[in-house]
Amino acid sequence: MKRKNAALFRILLASIFRCFKKSILQFLAIIAIGAIAITLFVGLLANADVFETQVKSVYKQGNLASMWVTTTLNDTDDFEEIKRIVGDRGEVEGRFYFPGTANARNVYLSITDKKPTLSKPFDITKELENQPEDEFLYVDKDLETKTPVSNNSFFLGGKITFAFDISSYHFSENMIEALNLYVKEGGKNIFDAEKVEIQSTITGFMSHPENITKASYSTGIVVASDKVVRKAILQLLEENYKEEYVETIYSLFALAFHFNSLDHEYISNPNQYLILTKENVDLSLLKKDLEAYFEEKVNNNLLMVTPREKMPFFITLHNDVTQARQFTFVFPMVFFLVAILVILTTLSQLVLKDRTQIGTMKAIGVSSRMIHLSYFSLTGFLIFVGTLIGEIIGPLLIPNILGKKYLLIYSLPTPQYQFPILAGILVFIIFLSISLLVTYLVCRKEIKLKPSESMRPPVSTIKANFISHRTNTKTRFFALKMAMRNILMNKMKSFMVVLGVLGCTALLVCGFGIENTINYGIDHDMACFHSEDITLTLNTNKTEASLKQEMLSLDGVEHIEVSSQMVTSLYVKGGPKIESRLYLVPEESQYIKVNFSKEEVALSKQTATQLGVGVGDTIRFSYNSDNYQIKVGTIYDCFFYNGMMIHLNNELCSNIKFQFSTVLVKVKENHDIDKTIKELENRFSYISDAKTQADWRKSIADIMSGVLVMTNAVKIFAILLGIVVLYNLSLMNFKERNRDIATLKVLGFSSRETLHSLLIESLSLTLLGVLFGSALGYPFMLAVMMTNIVDLVNYMYMIYPLTYLFSFLLTFGVNILINLLLSLKIKKVKMVESLKSVE
Repeated sequence: MKRKNAALFRILLASIFRCFKKSILQFLAIIAIGAIAITLFVGLLANADVFETQVKSVYKQGNLASMWVTTTLNDTDDFEEIKRIVGDRGEVEGRFYFPGTANARNVYLSITDKKPTLSKPFDITKELENQPEDEFLYVDKDLETKTPVSNNSFFLGGKITFAFDISSYHFSENMIEALNLYVKEGGKNIFDAEKVEIQSTITGFMSHPENITKASYSTGIVVASDKVVRKAILQLLEENYKEEYVETIYSLFALAFHFNSLDHEYISNPNQYLILTKENVDLSLLKKDLEAYFEEKVNNNLLMVTPREKMPFFITLHNDVTQARQFTFVFPMVFFLVAILVILTTLSQLVLKDRTQIGTMKAIGVSSRMIHLSYFSLTGFLIFVGTLIGEIIGPLLIPNILGKKYLLIYSLPTPQYQFPILAGILVFIIFLSISLLVTYLVCRKEIKLKPSESMRPPVSTIKANFISHRTNTKTRFFALKMAMRNILMNKMKSFMVVLGVLGCTALLVCGFGIENTINYGIDHDMACFHSEDITLTLNTNKTEASLKQEMLSLDGVEHIEVSSQMVTSLYVKGGPKIESRLYLVPEESQYIKVNFSKEEVALSKQTATQLGVGVGDTIRFSYNSDNYQIKVGTIYDCFFYNGMMIHLNNELCSNIKFQFSTVLVKVKENHDIDKTIKELENRFSYISDAKTQADWRKSIADIMSGVLVMTNAVKIFAILLGIVVLYNLSLMNFKERNRDIATLKVLGFSSRETLHSLLIESLSLTLLGVLFGSALGYPFMLAVMMTNIVDLVNYMYMIYPLTYLFSFLLTFGVNILINLLLSLKIKKVKMVESLKSVE
């Protein structure tokens, strides 16, 4: 008995090997389909793990704070009171923090009396030797100039010129005239200038956890010691004023800028306090305690209390990490579905093709269990090989491709290879289980038949009398009739082909649709909110009239609008508070195209949804601890210009203390925009940043780069999957038609006529798949985008007609090319061998 079973098993193995050899291309296609699906899933998951590890590493090395408390004016009591409120919940550190320019680059200067321990510099790549501990000045390493070429270069030991606006402090004419008496020969009265420039030496280059974004895309950070800055200020005063008056003038300077006087040994008057809390501390409760302290003060100097998750730099990175992880569980699911459908189709056709062999095996005594086991083994082998390839290639390929984009945008440590072992094993088990179930369902029907029934091919119920005589009348629509016959003969296979093409098309439309949505959003907001030529960001207290008078004096400036942006808390009575941007805009603006009355407010759709309000509702907002209420006049669509708008001539604005922070500039025709920007920056020191429309587009594209990189990767894999799927299905169809092709050749039909029938069949099924896939592309895109909602933008869903056309042409083009390649095999079909089976 054992000897008989062993012999039967050897026969079965030989049969399987023969089947594998005859259908090697289809088996390779199954392996490729599985490998593509696994590669994308495991690769995207590994990419998310690597990226998140890099970000956490940066935050850990930099000891990133949990909360920032920013004040407007310095109060010597604030530091101790904040320490008391925080207590044993964490640690507190203060710094003097303000914006300016360094070597003509926009930076924030962070001043501390000693090297900070919270949000601290790390990965200091270069540092001057024998430098005193309390004399340091570190610059973002991304600002370092490899080859110094000008005075604005950043290099170790080189000079850094830090400039900030002084004209906005509006020193009285009497004071300026009095200080003129103390200016020494060859010097100048710095209080009568538009900007102050102090110089010091770069002692090192660093990374900083608050500025992971590359300096070319964002404002850089300079961390300096209190002693270094004081020396630079003293040097400036000594160069311009008589020696005996320097200390007195320094005191005046320190008073004006809320900086330390000379008798302080450490930074006693910070304007920003960093708090790092212990684990499990309720940040919302701590925030309320801190706000309550400032509200009880006679002179409330609180600007804002900002937890880590509300900081702009953290939001940008957190969104990218979240998107990287969410994409892992959206797109690959469709890939798996398509792969399973193709495997089902392929295996079902192989089993039907092997029905004679199955009947023979059963006739000689091979049990149904052993036949099932043989097909299980074959399926398991194919899935194992495909999964193994995908799980090796995925973590190596995908993070390496996507990681390069992250390294271009962010200052991150070198990515380390990570393999998601648990997820890899789990996805293999799921993929294998589904494939084995599919195999069982496919084999079950055939194995249940009697050997005599299995050994005969199924008889078609489709009449084919149209090929009995080859006449012009009978063959006029021969190709179409033959194609329809083949489609109807195997409805399940045809259905699976349609589903396979549907999945690939839906992936393509979705991928291109996400890109369309982002581009549409950018185009919409540029047209509605940024149609100006130049956007200037200011650091000044100048009035609107003064700004207009100064800037319109330039030859290239045709028109300007002055506005302001700030952060505020919005809420409705009894509802939650949300932090939002507040835009103070002119009532009649050429650039901001949102219509609402001056007594009302305009809310973006995203902000209105978060608050749960509509037109006509009353909302409340707080700024500098003052509370206001106003009626919602309109809700506007936007992509990134989210928040609340109020007209500058609204009576509420007379109570809100603000500075004009933004100027929108229209340049005269035939004037170069870049040249105008340089003229503006050279003339007005209070301009801290200037952006053209191209700069805005680049900035927004950088914010959405994580989504775009993921989408591009998915599009490439969707095209690869489509090629493999269409090739496999076309090859399977061709092999099924061997007998038909041989019959037609016997009857005298040409290879061209035969090819037409195959093409019509394939393209008809492809057309159905493309149509349904295109229809499902938009809802699929919605599902993907809704799992990737970010705080910075509000998606305005759009798929351009060209996307549908391109997906259609791509799918059809691939299908036609594959069928033309397979048509070369028509001449190789042997008529005698193909006609041996019984019909």
